[in-house]
Amino acid sequence: MIKNIVRPHVAALAFILSLTTFAAAQTSPSTDFSNIKIGNFGQMDERYYRGAQPEKDDYAALAALGVKTVIDLRNDPTDYEKPAVEALGMKYVNLPMSGWKYAEDEMVEQFMKIMNDSETGTVYVHCKAGKHRTGLTGAVYRFNKYGWDYDKAYKEMKNYNYTSWPVHFNIKSYVRAYSKKFEAAKLASAAATQTAAQASVQGTN
Repeated sequence: MIKNIVRPHVAALAFILSLTTFAAAQTSPSTDFSNIKIGNFGQMDERYYRGAQPEKDDYAALAALGVKTVIDLRNDPTDYEKPAVEALGMKYVNLPMSGWKYAEDEMVEQFMKIMNDSETGTVYVHCKAGKHRTGLTGAVYRFNKYGWDYDKAYKEMKNYNYTSWPVHFNIKSYVRAYSKKFEAAKLASAAATQTAAQASVQGTN
C-alpha cells in the first residue's frame, strides 16, 4: 500500500532537503540540449534526466551527459535498449509499469530505492512518450527529494505534456494519493519528533 511505501522516505526527507539546492530543480523541459534528439527530453536536477523512448543511436548522447543508469519504465521494452546501453558502459534497469492501470507500489518503491542508491549515479528515466509513467515517477521523486506538494508536481507533469485523457486517469489518481499519504506521514513524523523533544526537555528538569 502507498501508506507503507512512503514511511521509509519521510524520515530522511529533512536531511535530504538540507543538502539540496532548490534552484537546481527545474519545472519545465529544458531547451539547452540541442544535441539530444529524444522526444520530450528534459532535466529535473543535476542527476536526473527524463524523456521518451530513445532510438538506437541516442544512447551515446546520454552517456556524454554523464548518465550512468537508464531506467526503462515500459512493460514492453525494446529488444535493442539493454545491449545498446550496456555497450556504452551504462547500467540498464527495467521497472515495468502500465501506462493506464493504477501503479504497483512495489515498482514505485523499487524506483525510489534505485534513486536513493549512491551507486546509481546520474539517471535517464523514460517510458514510451515520456509523459505518463515518467511523469508519475518524476512526481514521486519530487515529493521525496524536494518536498513538493501535489499541485507543484502535477504542474510539472503537465509541463512535460501529461494528459489524463483518454486512458491515463489512474496515473494522476496515484500521484494524488501518494502525495496525500506522504504529507500525512511527514506531519506524523514531525509530531513524533516534537513529542520526543518535549519529553527530553522535561526529563532534564
